[in-house]
Amino acid sequence: MFRTSPMRRTRRRLWRLVLFVTVFVLSVLLLARIDTHAAPRAVSAPAKFAAAFVNWGATGREHMLQSWEKWLSQKPSSVLAVDFYAQDSWDEFSKMTWLPGFWKRLNPDRNIVWSTLLTAKGTPLSEVADGLHDDKFEAAARAIAAEQPKAIIRLGWEMNLDSMAWFAKDNNAEYIRAFRHVVGIFRRYSSDFKFDWCPGWGPQETPADLAYPGDDVVDYIGLDVYDFKYEGTPEERWEKYYLKGPFGLEWHRDFAAAHGKLMSYPEWGVGNFGDNPYFIQQMHNWFAQNQKNIAYAAYFNVDGQWPTQIDNGKFPKSQKLFRSLFKR
Repeated sequence: MFRTSPMRRTRRRLWRLVLFVTVFVLSVLLLARIDTHAAPRAVSAPAKFAAAFVNWGATGREHMLQSWEKWLSQKPSSVLAVDFYAQDSWDEFSKMTWLPGFWKRLNPDRNIVWSTLLTAKGTPLSEVADGLHDDKFEAAARAIAAEQPKAIIRLGWEMNLDSMAWFAKDNNAEYIRAFRHVVGIFRRYSSDFKFDWCPGWGPQETPADLAYPGDDVVDYIGLDVYDFKYEGTPEERWEKYYLKGPFGLEWHRDFAAAHGKLMSYPEWGVGNFGDNPYFIQQMHNWFAQNQKNIAYAAYFNVDGQWPTQIDNGKFPKSQKLFRSLFKR
């Protein structure tokens, strides 16, 4: 009877082992490739993506936000609130010191993103940078620090839009000086404040990055994103304008990463284009894909310059999908 030699048997075992390892490695690589093209996994920390700016309602935004949390099955007080600490005039700005305390009385556990003006209409940014309005900012910083010492201050947002009093076009240096000066004031009242620098998405009227005030005064790099009436299918519009367009989502991701900052989305919503569940799905996917690098995202659940409210039946397809994606 023929018998293989010990050397031949050893070689055969080694060959089988090499073959097994090769098949195993190829299988792992194939699965990894398939996984990268799969749909994004569910968001693991959905509360930070369920923040919102809500209507005032009968008794204040806090009660409306509690209804929002229940609608999305979120834990009580787990959702960030977004509110506006005046926008148009110094008189309005000076009268807002009651508002942080009002939020606190309704819910001491709620943290807030305060969208705070950088100057008022008719006042050049240079005056703010030179300290001529420090008393007004000190009053605001004191009021917010007393009630929400860990608040997020979204200072001088959408500086690339010409509708803002702090529009930065041809004035970037003064915008930067003013931003840095006001951050210094706020930090004197709470070292736990976080500062959100937030342009509007797209090229707008001026390149946003020219007004970046510096890594030492920015904690989050934000972007406000709305579904506008561009030409093309929802898929084409998403790819061309929102994802890959100038100062779109990919720019935002890369710019934040280059500066070592988390991203934020203090305002986003459907409405200008109409009922567009595709936009809702793609925004959710973007949040899911980048969740480790995003601090928070807030839906603009108020009808402003155009309808954006998502929970009142006006956009039924978007509403149904939004709730299924952003509930806990």
